[in-house]
Amino acid sequence: MRFNWKHILIIIVFLAACREDDNSDIITKPKPSDTTTFGDPTPFNLVLPAHFILIPPPFIPDSNPLTVEGIALGKKLFFERKLSKNNSVSCASCHHPEQSFNDFGLAFSPGFNGQPSRKNAMPLFNLAFNSLGSHPNTFNWDGVAASLEKQALLPVKDPIEMGEDWRNVAIKLSQDPQYPMMFGRAFGSIDIDSTKIIKALAQFQRTLISGESRADNELKSQLNLPYTGQRLTAQELRGYQIYIDEFKGDCSHCHGLGLGGSQANPLWTDFGYRNNGLDANPDSGLAAATKNPSDLGKFKTPSLRNLVFTAPYMHDGRFNTLEQVVDFYIDSIQTNSPNIDGFMLKPRVLNSQERTDLVAFLKSITDSSFVNNPAFRP
Repeated sequence: MRFNWKHILIIIVFLAACREDDNSDIITKPKPSDTTTFGDPTPFNLVLPAHFILIPPPFIPDSNPLTVEGIALGKKLFFERKLSKNNSVSCASCHHPEQSFNDFGLAFSPGFNGQPSRKNAMPLFNLAFNSLGSHPNTFNWDGVAASLEKQALLPVKDPIEMGEDWRNVAIKLSQDPQYPMMFGRAFGSIDIDSTKIIKALAQFQRTLISGESRADNELKSQLNLPYTGQRLTAQELRGYQIYIDEFKGDCSHCHGLGLGGSQANPLWTDFGYRNNGLDANPDSGLAAATKNPSDLGKFKTPSLRNLVFTAPYMHDGRFNTLEQVVDFYIDSIQTNSPNIDGFMLKPRVLNSQERTDLVAFLKSITDSSFVNNPAFRP
């Protein structure tokens, strides 16, 4: 059979139609007639609580510096439902500002089609300090995201959470009259692509700094730093002593001293991954990312900050109250769980009053100004 140029053209068109969708970065290019030029974006400096001098500075990658325009774009994108397949959910649908960017009351947040997610939505704050810990700059309960930017990639493509293709997201955003100019001001071009979207989202999330509570005021007073508001009550101070007592709460090995002058950790986590004895046959946890059997059942140590807003607790949201969490650590740790952290094997004995005092202290690390900050609202 002889082929002429018409046959060849038909074959080329057929092959092009069968090619998989291209998910390359550049999605929308400016029109040839568009001569708009943009100046450099305005640098943005994080304002940190005074007592954060005790910890290393926030990690801001050179490839994604904070800018006023980038943060404004990221904030808008955080509340943008066009990121989902049916335009029904946004990042904020599972991470509500008024709940410390957590989905309060739900063990598993519903995705774009109503199907529940696989793990409890983590609260979002002080993410810029995640360079600390045994697996620095890793995110999610199981550490599968190697940076805040890479973390932002995952929910959009997830078949349960947002279920959308990045190319479709960029097309939808390009059709919104506000976005091309916002991308231009943030990144110098009205091209819209997944790389710029996740950079903007990461910029906004790095501004979510929480550091004002009665416990923070107690630490500031120890450091002779100015503070506004109340310090800890007598009951909360008793609760802190239980928190640091190695044979009572023994919480500080994973969550830091919190108080204690120059040795304090105002982040209330070491950002590590541990098997805390929830189950005799645990979920994969960190092993999903590392493929290392010794990481089976290890999950990220969450911060104790803003617990009042972030129930239910644990990676699977199994505990509805802080009282249940405390009771678990005192009475119900599964000591035969593989790879269990050694600190979980220590005997802990607390009477009823001591448990109440410990819970009172945990609630004192509540930063109401953070959840009411208008800079974090749409």
